[in-house]
Amino acid sequence: MRTAFSVIFIALIVALIRCHRSAHRSNKAIGASVALMIGALIPPLIGNLIIVASSWEKVSTVGYYIYFLGMDAVMFALLRFTLDYCRIPKARLQSLALIPLGIDVVQYAVNPFTGHCFATEAIDVGGRAYYRLLPYLGQTFHRVVDYGILAAVLVIFIVKVIKSPKINSERYSVILAAMVITTVWETAYIFSRTPIDRAMIGFGVFGLLVYYLALFYRPMRLLDSMLAQMASEIPDALFFFDASGQCIWANRPGMALTNIQSENYEPASDRLAAMFGDYAREETTQREVTLENHTRSFVLEKHMVTDERQRVIGSFLSVRDNTLEQETLQQEIFKATHDSLTGLYNRAGYDLLLSGLDMKTTSLLLIDADNFKSVNDTYGHEMGDKVLRRIADTIKRSFRTEDCVCRIGGDEFVVFMAHTGEKQRGLIVSRIDRINAELGRAMDDLPLISVSVGIAHGGTAEPAQLFERADKALYETKSRGKRGYTFYAAS
Repeated sequence: MRTAFSVIFIALIVALIRCHRSAHRSNKAIGASVALMIGALIPPLIGNLIIVASSWEKVSTVGYYIYFLGMDAVMFALLRFTLDYCRIPKARLQSLALIPLGIDVVQYAVNPFTGHCFATEAIDVGGRAYYRLLPYLGQTFHRVVDYGILAAVLVIFIVKVIKSPKINSERYSVILAAMVITTVWETAYIFSRTPIDRAMIGFGVFGLLVYYLALFYRPMRLLDSMLAQMASEIPDALFFFDASGQCIWANRPGMALTNIQSENYEPASDRLAAMFGDYAREETTQREVTLENHTRSFVLEKHMVTDERQRVIGSFLSVRDNTLEQETLQQEIFKATHDSLTGLYNRAGYDLLLSGLDMKTTSLLLIDADNFKSVNDTYGHEMGDKVLRRIADTIKRSFRTEDCVCRIGGDEFVVFMAHTGEKQRGLIVSRIDRINAELGRAMDDLPLISVSVGIAHGGTAEPAQLFERADKALYETKSRGKRGYTFYAAS
């Protein structure tokens, strides 16, 4: 048994030495305090190793001195670590602790002469002599000092756990829990009078825990709470999924979007699929959904989460309602490409249409209002605007929904007639005759007017050539007396 404990102590000493070096090299602010405390734990462990392994009184006694003085160093280092970790000004409290610790060191220094602290007695453990501690008054003082500092440290951590916001309390509670376990372990040993001091194993493990908790541990409850709080404040709907695609969490906007009333997030997966269809791929997509008889636009962004081996362990989806953005964008595009007076496509809209239409199956009609200048000169610009609006409305009503009507100048209009060619000449002529017939009827005391039209079919012509051909045809119409039409014919 003594051999087994010796091996355990040696393993803990080696582990603490490595942790001490690592903490000393750490660039974290708490690294120096962690290194000091772990370094302070090494001497009492060495002392305990000597006590357990030795069968000689003088060697065991030296082990006890190393152990007790080492524990004084541990308490000082633990207090310093606590003050640093809990962000408490440490100068005054450290000074107060140094006084009783200094007295304890002095009394151990004179104990070989006075014998007032402790002595040892030989007992048989495992067939060999083991020198058990006989505590005297000085040893009681040592325990009061060390336990007093330990109690102060526990109180500091308890206060921090209680007074800190819940989102921060975990970083203190995990250290507190480790300390309480170690303290109970040590107290149980003292009262049990077990020959071999196993409590130092607890202190060694405590040092390893502090090394991990202070330098590497990320409180998951803290992170979960912080991330959940941050995600809940984001206006976008957020959904988190496990590797199987099951929804495991959603923020408040996500719950509202999928009509989830409790923290049972499982229905969200099916409801999202019903709303948006396939959203499983890692991509950004734009979707339009009809909700409560209103079409809304959403941007979906799916991201996969992988581990260090690039295995998919989950995913998250953000859903942003950009209906207002799309409506605003459409309004801006409409304003940029449409004439404010007539609502038809303007010159910018004409250029956009010209670049996107299949000219091989498109006819371009260039329409010009006859004698429009005289309308402005006789009746004024206000009346001229009314006449232009009547012309625009008449042209738009006279053509099909797939045909595009533009106002490219003051009294100049263009119609792109889709899917037309030589065989549709009669259709085009009937539309032009209808326009002139309607404009020739009196309405709302507006002056009567007519239009002249030049028509060119796309075929193999370039877009710019198509307009030039229609313009030549329009010129011929004007030269023949206006109020009519001409089809472009190559000379």
